[in-house]
Amino acid sequence: MTNSKSSFGSFSDAIRVYGQLGAFARSSLMIIWIALFLLVWFVNPIQSLPNPFEVLQAFGKMFNAEGSSNLVPNVYVTLKLNVVGLLYSAIISLLISYMSVLPILQPFNKIVQWLRYIPIIGFNLVFLTLFSIGWPMKVAMLTAGMSFFLVTSMTAVIESIPKLKFELAQVLGYNDWQTFYSVVVRPTLPQMIDMVAQNAAMGWVMITAIETYNRTEGGIGAQIYAYNATNQLAEVYAYLIIIGAIAIIEDALFKLMKRILFPYSVIAERA
Repeated sequence: MTNSKSSFGSFSDAIRVYGQLGAFARSSLMIIWIALFLLVWFVNPIQSLPNPFEVLQAFGKMFNAEGSSNLVPNVYVTLKLNVVGLLYSAIISLLISYMSVLPILQPFNKIVQWLRYIPIIGFNLVFLTLFSIGWPMKVAMLTAGMSFFLVTSMTAVIESIPKLKFELAQVLGYNDWQTFYSVVVRPTLPQMIDMVAQNAAMGWVMITAIETYNRTEGGIGAQIYAYNATNQLAEVYAYLIIIGAIAIIEDALFKLMKRILFPYSVIAERA
């Protein structure tokens, strides 16, 4: 009886602070909110917002389009750019963040964090000088833009480690690098996955701007720019839905990765 109650939950808890909902109640609420969203979309008075049927037709039109306008190769180009940029930015940013435990590198870390306030398009001349226009330049711009934010968030995680843990490691006789691994690296690995996942979402925000500026090889950003310029808004919203769907899948994959690699951290969060 108890298990049945916890599984179905109580809808009355939905309006309580930190109310505990069962899986059935959570799923039902999600379905209700999606239905409400679609209802508002159907009856919305904004003329410039295409209705769901027009967006569905746009999906079919883009899927059957020939040449550079086809949906599949453009989504592939952008997805590939997102994954490659995320991989490079994760390697560079985590190295800069973890090495901030060395005082000599802390000013460099701080400067990288300050750069997040500058729009990535502002660095286009620098990247144009260093890389040829096209794929290398797009990867460099996305990697740099994502790294500025990942360094900031990951450094904040490292700085939040209580000083007492460092003192305890010294009392136990750990040397510097043993302390670095046991106090800094190992305990923050689960949070590192969270930060990289957030950075992946940040990448989708930047990627359309980068592909709009550099439209070689196509991609979702280039297609959104082209459809927007010709007032084909149903196609624009179709691509925005695709971005949202890919981002949700990426988010779920990162959660699965964290659950598999660090199951103890998931249990601690639930507690």
